[in-house]
Amino acid sequence: MNILNKNIYLNDFVPPIIHKMIRYVAKNRKIHPFDCVPKDINVHWILDVGANMGDVSIAAMQSYPSSKVICFEPVKQTYKLLEQNLMLYSNRVILFNQALSDENGLGEINLTTFNGANSILPQSKSHQFFNPRVKEIGKEAITLVKLDDIADKFPTNYIDIMKIDVEGYELNVLNGGREFIKDHVDTIIIEIALMRDQSWNEQAIVDIFITLKSLGFCLINIIDLHHSDDSSMMLVQMDCIFRKNEKCEVDSLSQKKKLS
Repeated sequence: MNILNKNIYLNDFVPPIIHKMIRYVAKNRKIHPFDCVPKDINVHWILDVGANMGDVSIAAMQSYPSSKVICFEPVKQTYKLLEQNLMLYSNRVILFNQALSDENGLGEINLTTFNGANSILPQSKSHQFFNPRVKEIGKEAITLVKLDDIADKFPTNYIDIMKIDVEGYELNVLNGGREFIKDHVDTIIIEIALMRDQSWNEQAIVDIFITLKSLGFCLINIIDLHHSDDSSMMLVQMDCIFRKNEKCEVDSLSQKKKLS
């Protein structure tokens, strides 16, 4: 629009405070799943267990511009894609072509038609039912390592956010890192898939909750709930967020002080 030989733009009608708010939100926005964790965490280091092709690692570095990420991805082809996707962030990532486990040595992973469903555990009947297009197509030899044993190779001794997405193998990861997790991790984002359980009589979620409680963590959020409409199983998968008990106690006291 031209008025009196001056160009007038739509932005000219937007108050400066709105521009500042937009810039602030863009600068400080968190990308899922990191918009679902406590906002008071000063994030420097993220541990991405089951990094796959790096989507969550990229979201982490975009959510926390000063952060760095340690990734574990055992499948060779997926690891190559991870390297490629994180090339622009090479100075902020440390990559391990290994699987965290409760033992050290060699193991096997079941490869599927969807690399996000690759798992050390065999595909359960429930997982097959809810994901008919996902099929096991082979196995690959991989290296297993315990978090408690490899943590000495990290450039940090404290992890602000640990994300675990290992397709049913979560309890093994936790058991292999009990000492490190107990004293050196603030917050854990862990995917729990009921459909990954081999039996209704032994649901991993029970042991996962008991294990995290024993390590001094409490549940603070549940996100990405996936339900089924065509089966007796209603909830098939979710992400649970746990935090160290003492951090939650501080938050509670802080909130009480604000309300008083």
